[in-house]
Amino acid sequence: MKVTLRFVLPSDAEYVQQYASYPEISETSNVPYPYPDGAGEAWAKMVMSRLEQGISYVFTILSDDQFAGVMSINAVDLTEKTAELDYWIAVPFWNQGIGTIAAQKAIAFAFHELDLQILKSACLASNKGSLKVLEKNGFKKVKDFVFEAGKFKDEKGCRLELHR
Repeated sequence: MKVTLRFVLPSDAEYVQQYASYPEISETSNVPYPYPDGAGEAWAKMVMSRLEQGISYVFTILSDDQFAGVMSINAVDLTEKTAELDYWIAVPFWNQGIGTIAAQKAIAFAFHELDLQILKSACLASNKGSLKVLEKNGFKKVKDFVFEAGKFKDEKGCRLELHR
C-alpha cells in the first residue's frame, strides 16, 4: 500500500461528496449529515482559496492512487508557529494504517516546509481510531474536556499536541 498526499484539486470534489456522505464520517467530525448536494465542490473551492492565502494546507490522501480521505493543516499561525491537524479517512479505507501514514507526511510538511513548532489536534474521547493515529505520531494528550456547544455538546473530547 502506497500512501501519498497532494493538495486538493477540483476533481476531488466528487470523491469528497461521495465519502463525506457516509454517516460514520459525520459521527466523529464536523462534516454534516446528510452531506448537502454540491457541498464537495463548494468545499474544494474553499480549501483551494485558503491554500492560496496560506491559512490552510489541505491534502487529498491517496492510497495506491485512490482517494482515501482528507488531511488538513488548519489555523496556520506563522508568528506563533502553530497549526491544527484535522482529518477524516473514507470509511472503506478505515483500519488499514492510512491515517497514521498520512498524518506522518502532513506533520513532516508542517515542521519542515512551514517551519511550525507545535501542531494541535482534538477529537472525541470515544474516537479511538483518531486517538491512535495521533498518539502513533507522537501527539500527547494535554487536556480532557467536554464540548460546551455545537454538534457534540456535552460529549467528552481530548486535546493533543505535538512539539517539534
